[in-house]
Amino acid sequence: MRADLIDIQVEDRGEEVEISLYGILGEYQLSAVREKLEMLVRGPGVFFFVNLQNARFTTDAYRSLFLEILNMVKQQKASLILIFDSEELQTYFERYRNIFEIYRSREEYRKSGLSKQAHLVGLHYEKRSISLSPGFAVSVALFLIGWAVTLFVIIVGQGREISDKQAQITVLESQKARYIREIDRLESAIGPMRKLGVVQDTTLLSSFGVIQDWVSYLEYLEKNRREK
Repeated sequence: MRADLIDIQVEDRGEEVEISLYGILGEYQLSAVREKLEMLVRGPGVFFFVNLQNARFTTDAYRSLFLEILNMVKQQKASLILIFDSEELQTYFERYRNIFEIYRSREEYRKSGLSKQAHLVGLHYEKRSISLSPGFAVSVALFLIGWAVTLFVIIVGQGREISDKQAQITVLESQKARYIREIDRLESAIGPMRKLGVVQDTTLLSSFGVIQDWVSYLEYLEKNRREK
């Protein structure tokens, strides 16, 4: 891309955008350069490389311009890097070396710290992820509501199942207590019969064997008594 009054070329490589300025730039070209740079840095990109190797500035106003562009880029959580390897430009930006990131090439910048670039990319995507389209936001909201309703139904169902099992346990415990009371009652009733010799131990019952009624059982007891 080339401007009408100035020579600017742009190379877009995804997250990296290189803007190259050419020629002698003075007061006459300042407004056009400002307009183009502001337009370009508002576009997509995380790393904006401004290549000034083939540019020459005849006024100090461009230093203030690049300070303004730097502030714009920082507000976008991006990075502005000045690229040049010229003693004249080194002298021109000498007062601002602690403010601008200045490198001789893009390759030198990459070698300076890959972790720094990864951090900037992360911040950039974090910023982008905040803004959601209305349709997508509604879809996410409906999904979350459906998930919450499903979870509530599952919890309620499990709560009812637990309550039913607790009721069954209570019934069984009540039956157990009733059976124990019934056994105690029968034991109390059988006690006098044992004293009368009507009820014998299981050993005697096993020897009696084939007896099927109380009459035969009493005759068996009488026979045993006479034999003794």
